[in-house]
Amino acid sequence: MGVRVVRLVTALALMGSGALMYAASWQRWADACLWWEVQGYAPLCGVVQDHKYDFVVPNDPWTPIGTAAEQAGLSLLVLAAALALMPWAMTGRRPGRILGLTLVVCVVSVALVGRTTLRSGLAGEALPVPFEGLTVSVYFLGVAILLARLSWAAHGWSRAAGILLVLAMPFPGTLIYGIGPYDANPWYEAMSGSLTALAGACLVVAAFRKPRPLVSEESCAEVAARATT
Repeated sequence: MGVRVVRLVTALALMGSGALMYAASWQRWADACLWWEVQGYAPLCGVVQDHKYDFVVPNDPWTPIGTAAEQAGLSLLVLAAALALMPWAMTGRRPGRILGLTLVVCVVSVALVGRTTLRSGLAGEALPVPFEGLTVSVYFLGVAILLARLSWAAHGWSRAAGILLVLAMPFPGTLIYGIGPYDANPWYEAMSGSLTALAGACLVVAAFRKPRPLVSEESCAEVAARATT
């Protein structure tokens, strides 16, 4: 499978994941808060900011809203599939042994969190995440570190995709836009989904954009020779 095809497949998965997360966020906030408005339609906006309505890795006490958890769970499962292809999509190379092992751990963690979120939504109650301490820690922080490492090795639009994905991950998102004046910031899941979808769009550009040809020493010499004549 060529790099272009891998990038397009990964891009479609990222855009699908982002759309599902945005839809999940809509379930929670659309009837309560305007986009990025803290007060919104008070007092309902203030009510749904409570962490008991958080649907990614639900914890007791948890109150589900609509099908937000199901959509978020599917979003994370699709994200796990995209994450498995990210080294090839971003750098065009097979990851080394250590990076490959880290990738497997991160993919499994995201998939387990997505599966638990989906099952919790279907059951209407918060279910435990397998190996919760390790799984949630890797999902919360480890994935962002892995993507930052891949972004460092990537170039151009692929690097832009990696940076956007880092910002979409839980730890950076919590620091930048996830926490509001009460508990959760309105529409923060939609922001994460939008960043994920934009990362997919960047990979589409990377798939079709031709790399700049490297200028050889001979061509530089030819240009210099012409300039002096």
